Amino acid sequence: MAEDATESVRDRLHARIQWAEGQGSTALNKALLQARSRRLAAPRGTGERGDDATEINALSCRIGAEHYGVALADLSEVMPLGNWTPVPGQPQYLLGVTNLRGEIRPVLDLHSLLGLEPPSAGDRSWVAFIDDDGVEVGLRVDALERVVAVDPATLTIPRDSGNGLPQRFVAGIGAGLGSQALILLDTRQILALDVLRDARPDTRCAS
Repeated sequence: MAEDATESVRDRLHARIQWAEGQGSTALNKALLQARSRRLAAPRGTGERGDDATEINALSCRIGAEHYGVALADLSEVMPLGNWTPVPGQPQYLLGVTNLRGEIRPVLDLHSLLGLEPPSAGDRSWVAFIDDDGVEVGLRVDALERVVAVDPATLTIPRDSGNGLPQRFVAGIGAGLGSQALILLDTRQILALDVLRDARPDTRCAS
């Protein structure tokens, strides 16, 4: 029975994780599926990552010239960025809302949120969806790279700036790809943004 449940979880995840033009990495796909399977199979209130975790598996994403990490335990889906609908009167870092399997989900523009240069018009983008108790929020990134293991003990915690941005959204900085540093995002702080409560689900579906 447990084996059947695990297979069912994996089947659902295979259907949810989408890759454009068949160019997704098999290793990355497998790592995402395994992380999500562990999370969905775990009892409610427990997770893959905790305060005493010895290792954080994170998806490395490129945003501008920097490499940012999103903990696999926080990821629900990754997909190419398609159409989205702007939400009038909201901060610039709310890119808009998009249709995810028939449901409206907000998408944040991390370039704006983190004070980075905006991407060129027409550049290909991806969305990494993070979730907290079923509330999914998309993060726009320039590229998906690979899964890396991060030792929490090696993370450098940035000092807060006067307005709390962008350090507020950084859990720590550690070793990433080669000589490049990996900036681990604090998804709890991102999900706590006031604007996400204003992006109401009654907004009409993005086309």
